[in-house]
Amino acid sequence: MLKWINDHLEEMLMTLLLFLITSIISYSVIMRYIFNDSPSWAEEITRFFFIWSAFLSIGLCIRRQSSIRIDILLTALSEKGRCLLLVFVNIFIIAVMLYWLKGAVNVTKTLVDNGQTSPALLVPMWLIYGSSTVGFSLAIIRSAQQVLINIAGLKACRMGGK
Repeated sequence: MLKWINDHLEEMLMTLLLFLITSIISYSVIMRYIFNDSPSWAEEITRFFFIWSAFLSIGLCIRRQSSIRIDILLTALSEKGRCLLLVFVNIFIIAVMLYWLKGAVNVTKTLVDNGQTSPALLVPMWLIYGSSTVGFSLAIIRSAQQVLINIAGLKACRMGGK
């Protein structure tokens, strides 16, 4: 069960959010053009779901190693050099995400304290801004996993004599 969650958490949540966004926008379009009655909450909730999916995608991109990067240096290095460079890159990513996480937690705490809500749905805004806290936390976890994978790759290079 834990392995499945580790392998599919972000994909499952993002698939659910995409399905909800599509369904709600379709409902809104049908209501607007067929029944001449557009729901006021549809745009707001789909925006919130999109924000959540954007922050969840950070961890997914790190896990899949599909982030934007320049591979020319990686291709010029030996396998050991690649693993070592990727360890440093992922440690840097962890440091940046920790810095951003600190700010995200502070903003979320402020919103919890002041009780601000969204205009149409009256959803507590900390639930929306909390997406950054969750997204940065997942990114830290996924980057730490990549560090461990790359360290294992370094050990394999050392054992193989490369």
